[in-house]
Amino acid sequence: MEIEILEQQCGGTEFVPRPHRLHLGAQNAEGVDRLQFILPAAWAGCTLALYLRRSDGVQLAAIPLDADDSVTVDRRLTGSVRGQWMLAAIGSGGYTAYTRPGSYDVYATLPTDGGSEELPPSVYEQFVARVLESAHAAAESARRAENGAADTAMQAALAQKTADKILADRTDAEASAKRAEAAALRAESYAPTGGQVLSVNSKGGAVQLNAQDVGAVPLPVQPLPGEMVRILSVDAATGAVQTAEGRMTAKLYLEEISEAFEYSAQSKLPPL
Repeated sequence: MEIEILEQQCGGTEFVPRPHRLHLGAQNAEGVDRLQFILPAAWAGCTLALYLRRSDGVQLAAIPLDADDSVTVDRRLTGSVRGQWMLAAIGSGGYTAYTRPGSYDVYATLPTDGGSEELPPSVYEQFVARVLESAHAAAESARRAENGAADTAMQAALAQKTADKILADRTDAEASAKRAEAAALRAESYAPTGGQVLSVNSKGGAVQLNAQDVGAVPLPVQPLPGEMVRILSVDAATGAVQTAEGRMTAKLYLEEISEAFEYSAQSKLPPL
């Protein structure tokens, strides 16, 4: 295939290839054709090279022309379905000239290996890169989803633990309220109906009672002097009193009561 390079003057020297559009036969064909360049006289003695840029934007390395100013058509040209070409001439004294870029194309062929059509290396590499990028993106998304699920499970566990603690605190508060109410009722039952109260649990003046004084919290195993005694039952025949700490006689019970409340001369003990 002969390609003539014409030197033209259009305000500046131009080198125009004729033909500028090359049809190079089948895709991936190699060694079938040769490009024979007919050069202008100004390029005599210059070093010549063919530059190619495929349709996917890949720029190939320069292809030096043979001694007879020709180049064999191989897969560097037919590996892509289309592209652009340009001839360059470099001479002595810094002389450098270029042709106007031309174009080339090839026609597609049927698969010959029983599989799909062979992809040019550049297209195949781009495909592999996109597949790997998609795989990496999917793996990263899966990792973020797994971390999010773990964080959600941890937050749920903490929330459940907090709810259990709130429920336990509420139960304890309700139990304490019931004990305080029962203690208030017991204290009310022990209070005299008439007369002036001089002391409470051996305490005179402005008396402040704590939770143990009114039985709002469990008492020690052995009651201390001046503390309240819980009465479980009274024997009507003997007057014996059954307390939480044991059984005591009516006389001992009266002594305990006298330590808890002291009355004026006009006061009377409530009936047992």
